[in-house]
Amino acid sequence: MLRKVQKLLEKKTFKHYVLMCSAGVDSMVMLETFHRLKLPCSVVHVDYGLRGKESTEDARFVKERCEAINVRCDIHQANLKQQLHEKGGNLQQEARKIRYAFLAEKLADIPESIGVTAHHQDDQLETFWLHLIRGSGLSGLSGMEHISEQILRPFLTTPRATIEQFARKNTLTWREDLSNKNNQYLRNLLRNEALPILYQEHPTLRKELLFLMKKFQQTHGINRVKANSLTRQWHKQREIPHTDLTLESTVIVEALKQIGIEPRFLSPVLELSKLAPGKQLLIHDKLRLIQGKNGLVMVTHEFSEKFSFTEETANKLPSKLDAWTWYLNPEDILSTLKLEKYFAHETMRPNGLTKEKPINAILKAARIPKHERDQWPVLKCGSSIVGIPGIAISHFFRANIQGTSFIKITFVQC
Repeated sequence: MLRKVQKLLEKKTFKHYVLMCSAGVDSMVMLETFHRLKLPCSVVHVDYGLRGKESTEDARFVKERCEAINVRCDIHQANLKQQLHEKGGNLQQEARKIRYAFLAEKLADIPESIGVTAHHQDDQLETFWLHLIRGSGLSGLSGMEHISEQILRPFLTTPRATIEQFARKNTLTWREDLSNKNNQYLRNLLRNEALPILYQEHPTLRKELLFLMKKFQQTHGINRVKANSLTRQWHKQREIPHTDLTLESTVIVEALKQIGIEPRFLSPVLELSKLAPGKQLLIHDKLRLIQGKNGLVMVTHEFSEKFSFTEETANKLPSKLDAWTWYLNPEDILSTLKLEKYFAHETMRPNGLTKEKPINAILKAARIPKHERDQWPVLKCGSSIVGIPGIAISHFFRANIQGTSFIKITFVQC
């Protein structure tokens, strides 16, 4: 097993390896492997505080083992139980966020380093079943990779039985996490009950699944390249062309994932593309899709400025004014000019009109599409609205035609 890991690491080397270690057998074998191969490494361990004394003992065990072989060990104390009580969330997902955030912190301090996990072949197969049950796309069914996103997984093709055999043969010690016996978690239920029965009934199933996952990985690699090209255009145009939605579904799923849309939305997205213009699909609180003439318009619910502007002085007015270049009276500008998001209750009296009108109504009258109105900024001087770029200037900020000095504002679309 040592030779297998060494051969993998010879393909791509790093100056330092940060091992993510629990106190379990997989982690202890990983630590022993890197120690025997004399690879520069350190260890990170997270105590989530979920199992009281048991959690504390796990952290102590890892720390003492590292000290015995002169390997640095950093332990992060987290009160996950309290965090879940205050903010909610999925225990396993939140635990994962904590440990990977801690790892990222350590990697940032060490140049040319990579994180290492003890994920093995059985973890890979369990992950396949989890993704299958949850309806994941091809990327989920492809499983984990040996190296991805600053994570190295040297045991990924090694069965759990081989790791445990190495531990016993070399008289290694480890601690058992009793929560792994708790079948209320789907992964544990699969590991402890469902999969042993499946593998017993179908002895070649493991081998067949691994072969299938390899094929999925190859196809996913090709799809990812195609999806990257698509999403670059989607981001640029802020639209998903209808023609792109006729491509192979696995490519569409990967592209949608890259813009934050989960695979389960594939059918609703395709249905939306067949509906009348103006129909909408809410993806999550920050993204919705709106059926357009030639594609699905991507609308984010976060305000982003559509324009920038420049200021300069001028000593006379042009013969003809337009909505993209304004001339203001210096004495009216008592605060810094800023482009800001308007609020639903805000109104303005456009130059030339006699009454105040809601900003949204002014934009609507100017035939600005509904999905663009939310993102259209106003120019403000303090709390006062100076005008709407490209639409109209406020009556109260119109230039004095008798003036001899002006502030010239020129808007540029971003």
